[in-house]
Amino acid sequence: MLTSTKPFSKSSTRWGTLVLLLALHWQCARVVPVDDIENIPTLTAADEAFANVYSSLDGHWKGQFFIFQPKEVEERDDKILYNLDRSMVQSNKLNMVNSLVVDQFYESQSPYFQKVKIIDFYPETGETVESLGVNKVQDGKMWCVVRKPAETIIHEGSKVGNNTIIWQRTEQNPQRVEYFQETVLPNSYEIIGWGYYEGDDQRKMPRNWFYAQYQRSADGK
Repeated sequence: MLTSTKPFSKSSTRWGTLVLLLALHWQCARVVPVDDIENIPTLTAADEAFANVYSSLDGHWKGQFFIFQPKEVEERDDKILYNLDRSMVQSNKLNMVNSLVVDQFYESQSPYFQKVKIIDFYPETGETVESLGVNKVQDGKMWCVVRKPAETIIHEGSKVGNNTIIWQRTEQNPQRVEYFQETVLPNSYEIIGWGYYEGDDQRKMPRNWFYAQYQRSADGK
């Protein structure tokens, strides 16, 4: 019920404007860039559908990551590129050109934010590279951000079925186009993917293919 028809004073209007400006400033100050791996983004209604999307990864995984190149670069076939299976990297059309030993550690800080540590060991050179990152849900999207010594890599994700995530990035100058299919089961973690890099012709099949098979470590960490 209205009890007064007295108009607002100018001071009341100024006070309301100040409160609004402060609220807007507070909201802007809390915006977290996608490449931020330290701060948990503010949860939105659009994020809630992704609750615990990364939880199956929690723990310590060990295995090998393999890099392949084709014996002959063929014409592009999207039916193959976007319907990956293990037979592609096991075919005699590819040669293995490099491999590394990998330890990956995942620790969920919330149902939407997971810390990541990756330790890559290159047997040929004896070099060990440690990277830190996050898997997170932000603004209704899935993101994987990995901060390597020389670059920060950002992939956008999508869930396929109960066990598989597709990670992709498309960047130019320099060209970086990647597609990874990651399937996580209770004790195994498989990655199949490909990439186009600077100088590669996207009208052809990729010159770089990837496969990894990790096992959950018995230490449970």
